[in-house]
Parts: sequence; C-alpha cells; structure tokens
Amino acid sequence: MSDILNASPENEAVDIAELPWLIFTLGGNAYAVNSRYVNGIEMKPSNITPLPEAPDIYCGLVERRGEVYPLLDMRKTFHFPSVDEEVKSFMAMMEQRKKDHINWVDTLEKCAETGEPFVLATDPHKCAFGIWYDNFVKNNTSAALHIKKVEEPHRKLHETAHDVIAASENNDPDKVRALIKKAREDYVPKVLAVLDESEHAYRSTFKETVVVLSDGVQMLGLLVDEVLAVDKIEPITGSGNMNLLMQSRFFEGVARNDKVDLEILIVDEDELLKLSDVEK
Repeated sequence: MSDILNASPENEAVDIAELPWLIFTLGGNAYAVNSRYVNGIEMKPSNITPLPEAPDIYCGLVERRGEVYPLLDMRKTFHFPSVDEEVKSFMAMMEQRKKDHINWVDTLEKCAETGEPFVLATDPHKCAFGIWYDNFVKNNTSAALHIKKVEEPHRKLHETAHDVIAASENNDPDKVRALIKKAREDYVPKVLAVLDESEHAYRSTFKETVVVLSDGVQMLGLLVDEVLAVDKIEPITGSGNMNLLMQSRFFEGVARNDKVDLEILIVDEDELLKLSDVEK
C-alpha cells in the first residue's frame, strides 16, 4: 500500500485508471480521493499549531517529517456539524428518549387506573426511539453493535401495553399492577442502561483520521471521520447525490464500491489542494 499511497500525480508511468481510491466518511456520507494524491494516512496529531486569522475550516498547521501543512476540518469544509456538535446532539436526543420511556410507563399506568384509552405507541418500531433506532443501525454499524442490546427490553416494554390493556379489560387490577411494576423496575431500567452506555460509546465510534494529500508541490491534510478502504471504485450516473455535485466545486462525480454500502462522492483533489494556501 505504501507504494500506492506515495505515487506522484506527476509520474507519467503510473496508469491512473488502474490506481485504487481512498474512501473515507464524513457525517454518514462516503467520499473518495484518488490514491495518486495520497501522501499518507495517520491519526489526528496532538500537536496542531492554531491559525487564529484563518477561516474556521482550518484546524491549524501540522509538522510532519520536516514539512508543514495546513490541516483542513472536512466536516466544516463540507458544511457538516463538528464531531463535538454531533456528539452533543446525540446525547441530548438520547436523554429525551430516556424521558420518553419513563413518561410512556407513567401514561400507561394512568390510563389503566382511569380507563382512558392508551394512545401512545405500542409498536416498538413506531415510538420516537424505535423510528430513530431502525434508521441508525443501518447507517452506523460500529455503534449499532453496542446499542442492539436495547432491542429485547425495548420490545418487551412495548408489549407490556397490550398485556396491561387486556388485563384492564378483564378487570384484573392485580395483574395490571404486576405488569406495570415489571415494566417500571425491569424493562425501563434495562433500556435506560443501554442508552446510558450508548452515549459514552458513541463518541468512540469517531476514529478521526488525517489523510495527507500532495500533488508534489502543495500539501494538505484532511481531517475525516474514518478511512474505510483503499480500493477500486465504479463511477455511476443518475444518483440522487448529483444535486450535491451541482452545488460544490469540490465534487466531480458519484461512484460505488462493493464493500461500501453508500454512494461515494468523488472529490476533485485539485480544487481541494487549492485550500493548501491558507491566505487565499
């Protein structure tokens, strides 16, 4: 891989069409840069020299092997929330979902006592958390492995509503109380525990990586969420992502890869490298 990553864009002996592409993610989207521009891949450095006068898309300057290059925050460059902002939003959402489930049991108990109809979601896939969860596990495989532990207690919690309604219709208050107690003291704590753990696990899913680009003259670091692969890609047409291409000078096509379950936006490396001049 080192030979591929250090191939020079100016080396005419290199057959560009045969070179693989480096595929990375940002905010749940996939992008690719041609490996002929990739000078290196490394973890986010701890020593970054701030650039107070530079636009906020720049993290600062990084020294690497005697060379200094600007580090670009690709989330800000492509107008995504920062990792910290995304984590904060995730945690706020999880806190609300925890409150939702506590309120759900309170409402179920109240309806059982008063005879009022219970109108909240009884299907675990149709409550606010269930709708979010079904979408989340499709797009965040690493975090999904952890949060999948919520499925069983969450399903049993919602099944309780059907059992409580049936017990109420059968005038069995003892069973109603036992079911509510089981939901409140068993299922809800298990759901909340997984959501608590997920808040801490979510931040660790971001494996911020620096992809160093160079055309032999200019050098630029890209701070990305995660590098997925270095592999061939196949251009496609007619994609919904084509609208993005019309809005940004940084993209020049859409592609796919058999190992990545996302459409891949092809980055125009020459346009991106223009940002290596921080003063422009």
